[in-house]
Amino acid sequence: MLYIDRANSLDEHSPGNIQTGAANTKKLIDAFISSPAYMSSVFIFSYDEGGGLYDHVFPPAMVPPDNIPPNLQPGDPIAGFDQAGFRVPLIVVSPWVKPHYVSHVARDHTSILKLIETRFNVPGLTARDAAADNMLELFDFSAPNLATPPTLPAQPVNGACNFNLEKAPGH
Repeated sequence: MLYIDRANSLDEHSPGNIQTGAANTKKLIDAFISSPAYMSSVFIFSYDEGGGLYDHVFPPAMVPPDNIPPNLQPGDPIAGFDQAGFRVPLIVVSPWVKPHYVSHVARDHTSILKLIETRFNVPGLTARDAAADNMLELFDFSAPNLATPPTLPAQPVNGACNFNLEKAPGH
């Protein structure tokens, strides 16, 4: 059996302390915001999987990447590559993102690739990323928020919540 030390892990999976992973994410975002690259860059932070069986939204249909069917074995569920999975969080940090903006567009991870393809004017690699949303709705290139990079509060790592650090969005 493979043992994974979840107590000292940064991956935010149970049964470990997710605050340790969140504090590490904050450290990465803070380093990006204070770097010289911040003024001309986009930092995209996405999870690789859903966090549990709590999502109430059925995964949307997606364009299959190609015409190659999945290599199913006897007993495998009948499925194709024509549907997204569980929703996962996506955080976009840049002086060019719209402040306090929350998108409601259904996307999968290929939207990140589509953003890069759109920015550098290159064709899609597959039918899926060619049809993906390019996430440009998240940005306002006419009015960058360049004055002061945001300061994020310290992330606790002791397993206890500090509600004094909590604020409603936009406050």
